[in-house]
Amino acid sequence: MSTMETISLQAPAKINLYLRVLGRRADGYHNIESLMSPISLYDTITLEPSSDEISVTCPGHSELDGSNNLAYRAAVAFTTENAQSGDRLGVSIRIEKKIPIAAGLGGASSDAASVLIGLNKLAKKPLAAKKLHEISARLGADVPFFLKSGPCIARGVGHDLEKVADLAKFWVLLASAPFGLSTRQVYESLNLPLTSKKTDGTNCAPVSFAGFEQLAASLHNDLQQASARIKPVIEKVCKDLIKSGASGAIMTGSGPTVFGLFRSEEELLAAQTKIEREHEWQYLVAKG
Repeated sequence: MSTMETISLQAPAKINLYLRVLGRRADGYHNIESLMSPISLYDTITLEPSSDEISVTCPGHSELDGSNNLAYRAAVAFTTENAQSGDRLGVSIRIEKKIPIAAGLGGASSDAASVLIGLNKLAKKPLAAKKLHEISARLGADVPFFLKSGPCIARGVGHDLEKVADLAKFWVLLASAPFGLSTRQVYESLNLPLTSKKTDGTNCAPVSFAGFEQLAASLHNDLQQASARIKPVIEKVCKDLIKSGASGAIMTGSGPTVFGLFRSEEELLAAQTKIEREHEWQYLVAKG
């Protein structure tokens, strides 16, 4: 890697506009079908090549410093693969967090993907896109999505990605909870049978999301009911967003963040003045 260049990247959050859980796999994971979209809420990742080892710092979140961070694992995986070319320098990684942590918004996965992208830009011998995808898939279900830089339908465990070119533009009001949820606990509470070889047609996402009305009508999350059994306030926040004027509102991922969908910034700003805000929840605006 170059010892002179420092680069910064924006790592976007994501929302699941549509999420079906098709069944449990023999390996314990679940097959899904989900429409995922990046939104304009970003962490900032700064990479500085170093002759020392890999390091990760996250100002304001010391619990995310060092080897516990998925971004650290991404750097280790990349440099291990890239070492075969003789490129062995370390890197100092600084993460400025804006995406709420453990919120279902994919912040950790996005940070990890940005590290892979950034290191590949710094490398003397960049890795092929296929190899980057292989590394990202080993890191986590959502990491490959963030290498795609656009909305996708994700299938399988989330690694089989199909780009969506005609997604309607939208605005979202995110309601981020002051608590987290265990993804494993949420999935386990579904108590699904093993995935069958055939799937019901009701598990198939609509073929087009080009119109805002169609997008709003298609909002769905199979995990929401399970998450709301653990934290009933999730359903209340969804209803509050609808009452304020959102065209639709659902939980993203395994939660606990909920979002309301709006056609325009003006509609969203009007809703902000009406919504009954849940105590200690954080409300954020983003564009999709």
